[in-house]
Amino acid sequence: MIDTGIIWMVAHSGRTIGSTSQFAEMLDGAGRDYDALVVGYVSRIARNLHTAVNLREQLHASGAVLLCADERLLSSDEDAWETWAREVVEAEAYSRRLGKQVRLGYAAKVRDCADQGGGLVPLGFRRVGAHKLLAPDPSTMPRAMLVWELAEQGLPDAAIALQTGLSLWTVRGVLRSPLFRGRLRDGRPTTFPAPIDTRMAETALAHRRSRSRAGNRLRRNRTYALTGRGPLYCGVCDRAVKGDTRGRRDGTKVAVYRHCDAGPCSGWPVREVPTEVVDRQVAALLYGATPNRENAARIRAALAVPVIGPDRLAIARLDTRLKELGAEISALAPQRSMAEISSEIEATRRERERLAAEPTEDDVVDPEDALTWLESLGRLWRDTTDEGRRRLALATFERISVVSGPTRASHRIVSIELTVEAERRGLVLALPASLEVTMVGDTGFEPVTSRM
Repeated sequence: MIDTGIIWMVAHSGRTIGSTSQFAEMLDGAGRDYDALVVGYVSRIARNLHTAVNLREQLHASGAVLLCADERLLSSDEDAWETWAREVVEAEAYSRRLGKQVRLGYAAKVRDCADQGGGLVPLGFRRVGAHKLLAPDPSTMPRAMLVWELAEQGLPDAAIALQTGLSLWTVRGVLRSPLFRGRLRDGRPTTFPAPIDTRMAETALAHRRSRSRAGNRLRRNRTYALTGRGPLYCGVCDRAVKGDTRGRRDGTKVAVYRHCDAGPCSGWPVREVPTEVVDRQVAALLYGATPNRENAARIRAALAVPVIGPDRLAIARLDTRLKELGAEISALAPQRSMAEISSEIEATRRERERLAAEPTEDDVVDPEDALTWLESLGRLWRDTTDEGRRRLALATFERISVVSGPTRASHRIVSIELTVEAERRGLVLALPASLEVTMVGDTGFEPVTSRM
């Protein structure tokens, strides 16, 4: 082998690496600038099954091959195909497991330590202790207080940055952070007193709002129920979806959810969808969670957990999944192969056996309180404001994955992950196994079933 001297080093998530410009440049040079692409091991090329499989086909079509050095896997070796496929699947599986554990860790930190979890810390604060909890930073807080004092006097952000020697984005980060007013991002109080008083905050923010104009109208930030650090993601590339407002030809405005990636994504061929399309599906899920007599009995039994014993709620969740897999394997036209379904059934049974043999200690949730909560979800979603819906979504859903069909407004929910608190209150047992959604597309009305 002759080293061409070409190297790509991408600081990017392996799940979304296929969306980077370096990845596109690497594919463009295949077969022309190099004949063999060498990586240390399989997961270094991607932690996304779709990306890795497509990469192999594209390299071969261009006359190049992929060599994974540690595993000594050559993509053109048909005898090594099974090993290659297993390694690719394991790479994505590991990434998904790790991502879920990180999300659960942040959720536990938020719940147990009255902390906002991850995210950047503005000037004036730092993370301290073994749990890295937020606390005022005595060494930088005076500069942050100076920013607020100048903002209270009416100085614009750029002038404050010039006078304090800070960057414009640092100044904006200080003035936008609720920590200085003694609040976390979700509105809960901090464990430390507010560094500034309410009068200073209101005066400074009033000055900033008075200058925030588009044309002759005040620019107002709209709240979107499922975005803004919310649970809405693309079901294929796992990128977060953002909320936006788009103008129509008649001058009216429509709120939309838009795919964040500027490049094409097979999961969202239609790049945006009116928020009401997805919000209606979430409403249908929450209304569908209202327990009937059978579900209420199952939830009462599942939540009647002794102080120490098997995790019955987790076992009940696995039983529900086994029932869904049984329905899937007996379907007339299953979406997956029988081997894939059987493999998941076997893995689920093993996990159930492990949980049944492993005692755990957990807080007891009152079954009647849980049933009352489940019955109220749909009404809360219907009656509250957009901000209230956003908070309800954050408290209930860890992740909502949506994909788009080829037609306008054909987006549908394909999977959900619940927060730990929602699972403990039996929501996983109350949700329908599938959601019937009628999509309005360019070809008219099309009924679609989304399996949860």
